Amino acid sequence: MKKQASIILAALLAVSLTACSGGKTETPATTAAGETSAATEAASTAGGDNTAVSPDNDFVIALQADATHLDPHVSGNGVSNTITNSMYETLVWFDENLELKPLLAKSWTVSDDGLDYTFVLNEGIKFHDGEPFNAESIVANYERAKSDSSLRLASQTAMWDSVTVDSEYQVTIHLKEPNNTFLNKLAQVRIVSPKAIKELGKDGLAKQSAGTGPFILSERVDGGYTKMVRNENYWQDGPKVDTLTWRVVPEDGARVAMLQTGEADIISPLPAIQVDKLKDDASLDVLNLGGLTYRYATLNKNYTLADGRKPLDDVRVRQAMNYAFDSEAYTQVVFQGYASVPTSLFASSVPYYAEQTPYTADVEKAKSLMSEAGYSDGFPINIWVDNTTIEMQGAEFLKQQLAQINIDVNVVPMESTTIADMTSAPEDKTEVQMWYVNWSSGDYSADGSMRNILHGDKYPPSGYNTAFYNNAEFNKCLDDALKTTDTDEITKLYAQAQSIAWEECPWIFLGVDNSLIGQKKYVKGIKYRPGGTILVTNIELVH
Repeated sequence: MKKQASIILAALLAVSLTACSGGKTETPATTAAGETSAATEAASTAGGDNTAVSPDNDFVIALQADATHLDPHVSGNGVSNTITNSMYETLVWFDENLELKPLLAKSWTVSDDGLDYTFVLNEGIKFHDGEPFNAESIVANYERAKSDSSLRLASQTAMWDSVTVDSEYQVTIHLKEPNNTFLNKLAQVRIVSPKAIKELGKDGLAKQSAGTGPFILSERVDGGYTKMVRNENYWQDGPKVDTLTWRVVPEDGARVAMLQTGEADIISPLPAIQVDKLKDDASLDVLNLGGLTYRYATLNKNYTLADGRKPLDDVRVRQAMNYAFDSEAYTQVVFQGYASVPTSLFASSVPYYAEQTPYTADVEKAKSLMSEAGYSDGFPINIWVDNTTIEMQGAEFLKQQLAQINIDVNVVPMESTTIADMTSAPEDKTEVQMWYVNWSSGDYSADGSMRNILHGDKYPPSGYNTAFYNNAEFNKCLDDALKTTDTDEITKLYAQAQSIAWEECPWIFLGVDNSLIGQKKYVKGIKYRPGGTILVTNIELVH
């Protein structure tokens, strides 16, 4: 067992927002998607040339937030995906260099019209429950999506028209229309045992895994930890550790203490305020990975004041809120310079990014827009935020900024699972006013970086558009871009979409933070994608 972290040490390492104000003056360079950063390469080989050894064979990763659900067809946020990816696999996947490669499928072909994708599957693979993986498994997962529109899987397979079993180990997926992001999105469709789908359902899959992945679920305490054991029957070269535990540690100082004492082997994220200090610790590797995580605050256009007015339905108010917010100061105060000012709706490393003119802080212009819109006296509003250190620091900074234009923000911290439930309420029942949140697309596409959070068809519960933004021209740009294979036309459409939403400000655009990770030097085999997604298939602890 990992030894317990000292409460005193955790207290000493806890940091306040005030303490963050003296940060770095330069933002570290980020790594473009599709390239391997030096940090990623170091991570994959760490432990090979040092004398540090692990006291046990139990791998512990401390995260600041928890998975919302362990059924991979239900969960959709980044933490949930990272944890469920340890147990479930996909036909194709993105490696640490963001190259799309076969996984459960060993090859595929595409018809000339772009409608049929035929996959030849790997043989001899079994699910955790002993059932065989084959073409019928793909059909069963698709049938589950069709029968329950509330599943995340339903939106992931919405473009599918049919699935045909060609043979025991060959399957063809027929699309409703050509879609150039199909393979990207397929890399998110985790395959579950057909028997488990039928017998366990959502509730059962929250307690028992039924994938083909390198780890099998052992124990789960919501808000506490998710423990797994090594899959002894894994079909390819797998992990060398006995167990893998994902521990939820919202408080930054406590996570750092766990890393220093050895209670955790990896922590993510590593608080920026601690980077320079921990770089000198000979027992640790500090990784600064390229940023994909985009931070923003959604502005529900339907938010209604006591007098019946809807301030967020006025674009002048939304623009004023962006001009009142100092993104440059935000990157320094909250992230110690390990972040960048936003210049579009997603990170610059995502394909088809189109740079926009930043909303440079201008309080006088913000006040003028508020006066013009009839809100010079401001208004009160609640903002929901995860109850983690870095998230609450960011929300408090936002509160201070908006106070300059008389907007009285009440910060409401909650457990991530609670917020996930509350933000899934439909438009006529939601209580969200503002939501301090972050997003990085799991399929690493421009469409995935915008559609689920801004398209008019993606109001909760089918998506995460909690601004309830709905611009017909923006929607059409996204929809048309999926249907063409002309790169120039795709570039034009995505650039137009970014320009429209940037001007209309459905969010307050906050920043893009780098992924900072701390790990023990005796960790081996771990890999990271740009953005910090943790890949655990071949993890090992040096003894």
